[in-house]
Amino acid sequence: MISVALTSLLTACGGSNGEAGGETNAAATAFTYTGSDRDTYLADCAKKEGSVTWYTSLAGGVIDDMIKAFNEKYPDVKVKTFRGDESDITSRVVQESQADRLQGDILELSSDAYRELADIGALATFTSPVTAKYSERFTLKNDEGKILGIGDRASYVSFAYNTNKVPDADVPKTLDDLLKPALKGKLALTDSTTGVRFIGNVLTTLGEDAGKAYLKKLGEQNIRIESVSGSALAGLIAKGEVASSPGIFRNHAQQLIKDNSPIKWVAIEPVTANVGYAGVFAKAPHPCAAMLLTDMLLSEDGGKIYEKKQYPRPDEDLGFKSWVPDETYKTAKDYEKAFTTWQELFEKTFS
Repeated sequence: MISVALTSLLTACGGSNGEAGGETNAAATAFTYTGSDRDTYLADCAKKEGSVTWYTSLAGGVIDDMIKAFNEKYPDVKVKTFRGDESDITSRVVQESQADRLQGDILELSSDAYRELADIGALATFTSPVTAKYSERFTLKNDEGKILGIGDRASYVSFAYNTNKVPDADVPKTLDDLLKPALKGKLALTDSTTGVRFIGNVLTTLGEDAGKAYLKKLGEQNIRIESVSGSALAGLIAKGEVASSPGIFRNHAQQLIKDNSPIKWVAIEPVTANVGYAGVFAKAPHPCAAMLLTDMLLSEDGGKIYEKKQYPRPDEDLGFKSWVPDETYKTAKDYEKAFTTWQELFEKTFS
């Protein structure tokens, strides 16, 4: 569905290869202004605009906390949000772009979908005083070296288990440990993107042939497939309805641990990283407010809000190696092709 939507959006935006989709003069100025009065200029302009619309795949209290912090600095700018998964946001951008009535100003979205929207020209390049703090690894640029997005938060997926169902001696430390006889019938995965990316991690880590051989053995472990979200699967583990899973988000497990649930999370390297990127729409109706909110997401204050909600910056060293699913692919189409292969293999392995 995302592929079809993006094909339509390419025509609507009239751009490709990371070229800005015809931003207005006001947007171009707001996104690249570097004068000594930048903060004042953007604040005065944003006050006149009066609002900003944020499209994001984030969920929960982190959105409310970020808006609260933003409004403490800019009380005259109302923040509107549209929250959805990758497909929801992509479809909305397509529909609005085709009608030439894009409502979104700022985008915060998981990296694979973000890169696809950047590739077809939906996003503009921008500058900000805080971008220099970020590594090249999590800085998305166009062919001219201009910034299209910055990785502002990360969540990590690996193994979690119910401490009453899986003894310490059986807790895996490597992929091979998932094949232990003691774990047969005690593993689960979601059939969502998270589960599919587990397949991609295995193939990338072990190589195509060795990875497929490994997955064949893993399929004999009687993996339980759940048609639920990652957070819901973590909840099932906490309740003891599911013993364990190699597809649990670290932040979900940490929240359950805070609630005194019998669940633990361990890193099986490389840990799958779900990285979110922040940037601005080329045809943002409120470019000054969009730039200020982008500054907030990327700022030190924004980082503290993310950290409080268990979303560290992707650059932060947490003591384990990570794998970003779309990172090694030259184009969004290459990643989409790989993802389709992983999905087919997931269905074949666990059907």
